[in-house]
Amino acid sequence: MKVKFKLLVFILLLAVVPIIIVNVYSSVRMNRNSMELISAATAGIVANQADNVNFYFEEAVASAKNLALSENVRNYTRESNEEDFDIPEESDKYKEITGGFSAIEANDAALQKIMIINNSGMIIASTDSSDTGKRMSNYKGLFTLAQNNNGVSSFFMSGDESDIPVFIVAKSVYSYDNVCQGIVYQLYNTNRLQEIINSAKLDKYTTAALMDTSGNLLEYPYKTLRSYTESDNYKPASNLLLKAINPTENDPSDFSSEFGSDRGARILFVSAVPSCHWTMLAVADKVSLQRVADRSGQSIRNVSIIVLIVACILTFAFIYWFSKPINEIMRILQKKKKGDMYARFDIKSSDEFSQIGNAFNTLFDDVFESEQRYKTIVEITNNIIFEISFKKGTVFVSKNFNKKFSYRPKDDSMKESFFYKIHVHKDDKERYMNDLERILGPANFMQGEYRVKSIYGDFIWIMIKATKFYNRDEVPTKIVGVIMDIDKEKKSEMHLIQRASNDALTQLFNREAFIKSLTAAIEESAAKKSLDAMMFIDLDDFKFFNDQYGHACGDEVLKFVADTLKEISFERGFAGRFGGDEFVVCLTNLTLYGDSGKIAQEIIDILGSGFTSESTGLKLNVHCSVGIAFLRESGKNAEEVIAAADEAMYNIKKHGKSAYAYAKSPQKQPEPPSAKSDGGYVNELSGLI
Repeated sequence: MKVKFKLLVFILLLAVVPIIIVNVYSSVRMNRNSMELISAATAGIVANQADNVNFYFEEAVASAKNLALSENVRNYTRESNEEDFDIPEESDKYKEITGGFSAIEANDAALQKIMIINNSGMIIASTDSSDTGKRMSNYKGLFTLAQNNNGVSSFFMSGDESDIPVFIVAKSVYSYDNVCQGIVYQLYNTNRLQEIINSAKLDKYTTAALMDTSGNLLEYPYKTLRSYTESDNYKPASNLLLKAINPTENDPSDFSSEFGSDRGARILFVSAVPSCHWTMLAVADKVSLQRVADRSGQSIRNVSIIVLIVACILTFAFIYWFSKPINEIMRILQKKKKGDMYARFDIKSSDEFSQIGNAFNTLFDDVFESEQRYKTIVEITNNIIFEISFKKGTVFVSKNFNKKFSYRPKDDSMKESFFYKIHVHKDDKERYMNDLERILGPANFMQGEYRVKSIYGDFIWIMIKATKFYNRDEVPTKIVGVIMDIDKEKKSEMHLIQRASNDALTQLFNREAFIKSLTAAIEESAAKKSLDAMMFIDLDDFKFFNDQYGHACGDEVLKFVADTLKEISFERGFAGRFGGDEFVVCLTNLTLYGDSGKIAQEIIDILGSGFTSESTGLKLNVHCSVGIAFLRESGKNAEEVIAAADEAMYNIKKHGKSAYAYAKSPQKQPEPPSAKSDGGYVNELSGLI
């Protein structure tokens, strides 16, 4: 990060960030407090309205109760239950009772009708004289109502021309010996209740309603009577309203709770009306209330923004003044990076920046001299110099790379460099990749010899040496190495090794080389528990070719046998000439014991098919006897295994030649074939050897 940006960040953290934090904290606190105040105010209004409704019902219930307890009503209802009772509409007692009705109606404009009903359901007195003498069809329900919920019914529609919601307040009339003689029936409209609901000074985002014990809602202005389950405002809060309708001992009578999703979140305010177990409700749009709360902190935010803008302007002005010499230093460094070695710092000041510039000028002169020396060394050497930069992730290669591989590798990323694109011989590929990954990982040094494809398409030997460099924090910074052409020396060395290991005539392993390779195969077989076998092959009547056609023909026979064994053992093992007309073959990683017998028979068949001799012009058929021994079962070392196979071969010689047999083994032996090809003998020797 550049210095000026560090300064900018520091000043912002020191001055601007605290302003932002204070602003955000203050806004959040104010919004939260405003929201709490609005919620508390709404809850208080709902509770106050619930108290008003409760007071109204207490008066209505008291009115009905007082009427039911009056002596005239008690005596009148007792008389009405007698069989010979006839309503005395013209009597003073009747007029006194109905006259009291008018006084009660005068105190409450919402009271629409007062009636007294005896035990048989007959209306024995009413504010509407046309009702007197009629029988109430649902009088039993009215008697039940008078005993429950303080005598207050749920809302229902009046059914008359006004068709507004009404409710009933009913109280039982008891005799002096506490026997029910009838009920006082008072019918109220909801105009007064709607006035109470409307008097709640709620904001425009909040609606109020009164809910009875059946879940019916009375809202203002009245439109239709409906259940809370049919209201868009209250249906989402059904679970909460069920607690209000049927509260338990642990449920609070007054509470507020949120419901709905984030954007559609709303707040439900509930306050109980104790006298009739109704509930005063209010639903507020939380998002809208939050906006109102947010506006309360807008002035503080505006001031904070102005202070923040001024602080930012002063900060940028200071950064520009302070970073001017730094920008000059960076400009000179960019010129140096592009190769302008003559660029110099020229800062005209007496502060530390001038001292830094002079120090850099001296340092650049020393670096320039070192680079010239390094380039001279790289250009005059025949070896290829490379450098891997961990910081840049690139690979640099000296120009003489093109002379060896006919292309100029670019300074590219490691994965795209010649290290991964160069064609390495398949036998060296795994070792090369392991060495490369180690030097790129934990190793500090790399040295290895590998065969790679040259510009002519053949493989040449190279040696790679590399060393890893670290900085003062022990973090690897680069790898510097050299690629050396060792093809001539390596091939000369391999030629000498090959001459020492191979038979001069057949180019197979000689006796010593075969025994050495067989010893390694025995050790590997023991470690891997693999199935491996060794064949001892002796040519039948080889002396005939030398005596009949001469030694040139005999050499052709030996070469024919050697070529056959090379082909048979290719990628299966290795072969050698043990001496004279004796050959040996080691077969590795067999699947079944019988596989070795199949290969032996394949050798017998191929040799038996013969070849055309160049020295004689004749087609010559070659026959041989083969003894087979398994490495892990026929001996502890190479000499014992060879002896076991040799013994099996000589038993073939004694019993007809031109066949194969297995050496004696404690393990289960494979079944030999029933007959030899080319008219050979039946092989019954596996059980004898």
